[in-house]
Amino acid sequence: MNHDIAVSPATTAPTSSEAPVGRIVFASPGVTQRRKILTGVFLAAVCGFTIAVAVDQGASVIISTIIAGLFILGFIGYLKIIAPPPFRIIFDPDAIRREEQGMERSEIPWADVVKVKEERFPNNLPISMSLYKRVGAKGLHRAFIVYRDDLPGFEDFLAALKQRVPAETRWNIEITHE
Repeated sequence: MNHDIAVSPATTAPTSSEAPVGRIVFASPGVTQRRKILTGVFLAAVCGFTIAVAVDQGASVIISTIIAGLFILGFIGYLKIIAPPPFRIIFDPDAIRREEQGMERSEIPWADVVKVKEERFPNNLPISMSLYKRVGAKGLHRAFIVYRDDLPGFEDFLAALKQRVPAETRWNIEITHE
């Protein structure tokens, strides 16, 4: 996989007269209701098919039916594990905050944001954003990642983030999937 990396300082950082004020909240709904319904319909169809085969074949497929049931339950468990939980990202004048259902709130002062990595497709469509914070005197730690599919208004989120990061923050753009 080839990666083209373009590193640019935050040249889009606002001047003092354009400094953003106030709070901006970006919210992710997690798994949408439509996706939950379609997954439920699919699982019901798979269960119906499994039961129909078991009834049609009789006692000779009892073990196969039990195994199929276990696979279906395992798939349901897998879906519960990978489903993105609802979260909110809040831009306050002093810090960026991420609140995720069932998790501890993450808060990073703007002065501690040292790097932002944005991944894009070759057609320049943004895929994800990784935010890195300062740890210790020279350390760097990835604080969190936000994916395009998980956050409605992802481009607006990136534009608001570009306005708020300090001018010395590195903003890397990586082109992937070439």
